[in-house]
Amino acid sequence: MSRHSKLTPSPYPLVSLLSLAAAAALGLSGCGQTAAPEAGKTPPRTVLVASALPAAATGPEFIGEVRAAQRAELAFALPGLVEQVLVEAGDRVRRGQLLATLEAAPGQAQLNAAQAEIQRLQAGLDEARRKQERLRAARERKAASEAEWTAAQTELGMAEAALAAAHAQREGQAWNRARAELRAPFDGVVASRQLEIGQAVGSGLPVIAIDGAGRELWVTLPAGLPALAVGQRARLATPQGELDSRLLRLGSRLEAGGAQRAVFSLPEPWRVGDTLAVRLLPGQARPASVQIPLRAVQGAAEQAASVFRLKADGRTVEQVAVGLGATRGEQVEVLAGLQAGDRVVVAGGHSLAAGALVKPVTALR
Repeated sequence: MSRHSKLTPSPYPLVSLLSLAAAAALGLSGCGQTAAPEAGKTPPRTVLVASALPAAATGPEFIGEVRAAQRAELAFALPGLVEQVLVEAGDRVRRGQLLATLEAAPGQAQLNAAQAEIQRLQAGLDEARRKQERLRAARERKAASEAEWTAAQTELGMAEAALAAAHAQREGQAWNRARAELRAPFDGVVASRQLEIGQAVGSGLPVIAIDGAGRELWVTLPAGLPALAVGQRARLATPQGELDSRLLRLGSRLEAGGAQRAVFSLPEPWRVGDTLAVRLLPGQARPASVQIPLRAVQGAAEQAASVFRLKADGRTVEQVAVGLGATRGEQVEVLAGLQAGDRVVVAGGHSLAAGALVKPVTALR
């Protein structure tokens, strides 16, 4: 037998071996490598973006205190010693209800003296009238002179004047006596009481405050805000949601540091002393504005201020000139150039140019 007659055939066909070799070559070429960027293309820069929001939605908030729209601070018209105190703070009172009194003895003594004086002068007037009647009869009989008649008429006139003055004096004393009492001017709640029995009080000093119907929100606004106008709109933040409000009036004088007192409308149910947050809204005639983070603004001068805004494709930016308004903390008002919902570059925009390709994110990790 020839030595070549018993060769063992290979279990792998030649075609299969070639296929495996090609696959191995491809695998080696791809292992540990990434596709190279296309020539001339710059990878997108990651930038932090924020949306422009309506200015009203991010406007400054201030804390106000609920006050009664109908409020009275009661004081005695005359000095004296407190004799009775009939209410406590928080008590509900009705119109005309007696709240407190001063000692009645001094006022009553003056009233009694005035009454006694009226009685004395009334007796003198009656006597002057009787004298005039006697002289009238004597004058008709030619038994009294003209001088006597004139003197009697003068005496009667003086008696009438003196009695009228005594009546006025008595009315004044009665008024003073009534002022020794404090009564509720309307239905309401005793807000405060600053007197005790036996205390000496001066005239005109408020000692009891009554809160009546209606509610208002009193707010102290800091200096530097844009000019406010009565009727300006506002929003109130409450546990039940936001409520519409408006500016009712401004204080006539400035507080410490240039602050100003403002009073806003408020629905009835709120308790006096509660605190609520109020946010000013632009006036009706003011153009709509938005607010963006101050960091998004390029340029130091308002005249040259601009921002990088994302185009509609969300991948490229454009540079937009903006008109700026008031700065509130880390936010700045944009009066022109942007609309609510526009997305602007806040961080990562250094060395950007219009048309640059970016990868926008809303948070940096």
